[in-house]
Amino acid sequence: MVTLRVVHSGTGLIGRATLDGILNHPDLELVGMFVQSPEKIGKDAGEFVRRPATGVIATNDWDELLDLAPDCLSYQSDSIGREVDAANDVCRFLEAGVNAVTASIFAWGYPADVPARFAHVHDACARGNSSAYFSGSDPGWATTDLALAALRMADEVECIRVCELGYWGGYTAEYVCREYFGFGQPSGFEPILVKGGFLRQMWEPTLKELCDAMGVEIEDWNIVYESDSLDHDVTTGFGVVRAGTASVIRFELQALNGGRPVAVVEHVDRVGMGAGPQWKAPFGPEVFAFRIEVEGRPSFTLEHQVSSRPHGSDAGAAGDPSGSLMRGGLVMAGKSTAMPLVNAIPAVCAARPGLLGPRDIGHPVSRNVRRTAPA
Repeated sequence: MVTLRVVHSGTGLIGRATLDGILNHPDLELVGMFVQSPEKIGKDAGEFVRRPATGVIATNDWDELLDLAPDCLSYQSDSIGREVDAANDVCRFLEAGVNAVTASIFAWGYPADVPARFAHVHDACARGNSSAYFSGSDPGWATTDLALAALRMADEVECIRVCELGYWGGYTAEYVCREYFGFGQPSGFEPILVKGGFLRQMWEPTLKELCDAMGVEIEDWNIVYESDSLDHDVTTGFGVVRAGTASVIRFELQALNGGRPVAVVEHVDRVGMGAGPQWKAPFGPEVFAFRIEVEGRPSFTLEHQVSSRPHGSDAGAAGDPSGSLMRGGLVMAGKSTAMPLVNAIPAVCAARPGLLGPRDIGHPVSRNVRRTAPA
């Protein structure tokens, strides 16, 4: 197989996991890296994932990276609050004939119905004869690919429910956790997730993809949001969550047909272990899981538990030398988001031009297979 040249952007949790995956992939070559923060400019890419020097030096010059004539851009930079700017960053590469994969631009999750502010991706792909692909874990692989796989086993479907059951205590983004999702807020608080339309912006594409696959029209939408608390303070990665404020949140985005839900995104996310015992939690010993529930004939459940035991350099790459189970679960959740994109790069580069969905790229799998016993 031809080695594909990749430029990467992103040094957060997902960005580091993606960078690590690119360096591991036998058919990919990292040739360039973009960073925003001045203190990161000039660093070797290997430093961001605690690996040996790669010879690829981070820059904040997009023109310099375009001049490298890469085959693909891996764009995992933070897009919260700068969604259109992020789309413009990627479209610049698409127009130049460079394919792209991203977990940052949620509006591209359902190619058949892209919001107007983000629809210039279609023109960019046409002008550059290039392909773009959005995925991740949720929204992405866990809410589309895994759900579509589950539907292959279904006969009569009343509702398909895609769930994240997560421990969020290791997250460090305080504004996002408190204002977007509502952690640490009093009962009755309405977060940006709901009042700002962020929930629909993030997860509508997932449900549109599933309903399209099932041949079901979405007639209306419904949102459920609730929270619960503990009687003691909880220390998290983004600060202290006080007793009596939200240490667990639960929300649903429901796609309705005939007045009832036919496809649902449900999250139960905790920063305090034991909070919200009346709500769902992973079946097994892990602290983070994605679950698919098909209600119908037959009814069944699939659950992907994200390992909380870091392997190899992962714990160090996330700044967690202790390798605690909870932080480890967050690191591995990052890998679950990153690897559907990394493994899709060859398929995206070989695909037809345009914005691609999960049903357009087949079923790419890992080619990083260990052939010797670990030391």
